[in-house]
Amino acid sequence: MDELRPYWMGCLDEPSRPVARPFGMKRSRLAVIALLASLCACGQSGAGPVPAVAGTETIVLPRAEQPKAHRPTLERLKREAASSGRPLEEVVKQYAARVAATSSPKPTDFEGYDPAVTDPDVVIDGIPYAELVDLGAIAKSEGISYEEAIDRFGSQSSNSRVIDKLNAEFPDEISGVRYVDDQRGLRVGFKGPIPTRAIELARTLPMEVTLIGGKGFSASELRRARDTVVSWLRSRPEVATMTAHSDEETGQIKVTVQPKMMPDDAEGFKRGLQLPQLDNPDITVEVTLSAESVAVRPQ
Repeated sequence: MDELRPYWMGCLDEPSRPVARPFGMKRSRLAVIALLASLCACGQSGAGPVPAVAGTETIVLPRAEQPKAHRPTLERLKREAASSGRPLEEVVKQYAARVAATSSPKPTDFEGYDPAVTDPDVVIDGIPYAELVDLGAIAKSEGISYEEAIDRFGSQSSNSRVIDKLNAEFPDEISGVRYVDDQRGLRVGFKGPIPTRAIELARTLPMEVTLIGGKGFSASELRRARDTVVSWLRSRPEVATMTAHSDEETGQIKVTVQPKMMPDDAEGFKRGLQLPQLDNPDITVEVTLSAESVAVRPQ
């Protein structure tokens, strides 16, 4: 899911790519991404408020004025769980099993198929059951109810389709997309003015959306600038290990370098790296020195 790519970019020198798996397998990409959002060691978590950043234009679409997620089957199952005194997760599981039992058989010839551990190939209110299973794991890891997990994370697959459209229609304008406020809101930045079409797409999301225009850089420019800096530092003989990530909120590339020999004059060492001049003055570089290895060795 590209909308959550900043979490990866904040932790790795190169963004990781999800591995495809057969539909209906036990683990889904949703759980991996949502858990990474809260557990990423770099501190660029998508949960919680994000400080305001410079921009010439801001449009906020309040959640109260956005469309509501339409989940009639899950609402019915909630009522059934409440009246029977059973956990909603158990009721959902039994419902999925009943639907799967009466549906046409699905292909089972993919590698690793095991009916004992493979979730029913069922979709409930637009959410694959495999993702609903993952939401149960997320609820436990986050210390929240299953109902709240569905409310907060249940729309991520459908949201992804809208975010994919934003990225596809404005590849040179998008400066970053990220979840905020415990996954209840979304922030979308633009290099220049906020496109009218982007507002139209944002109005289809069941959450508060903040659009920020005039940030002065795009995500693609930021990635290219990061790659330029990384490539240069990897060529420097005085660098033992290094890592870098780009901050799509601020347009800053944050680099940590472990010198082969820790200098007495840190600022002089940084100047001596002779970092390349970037094309976009709105993109800046911050270098921090570390006496310990930062894992990524120059090639």
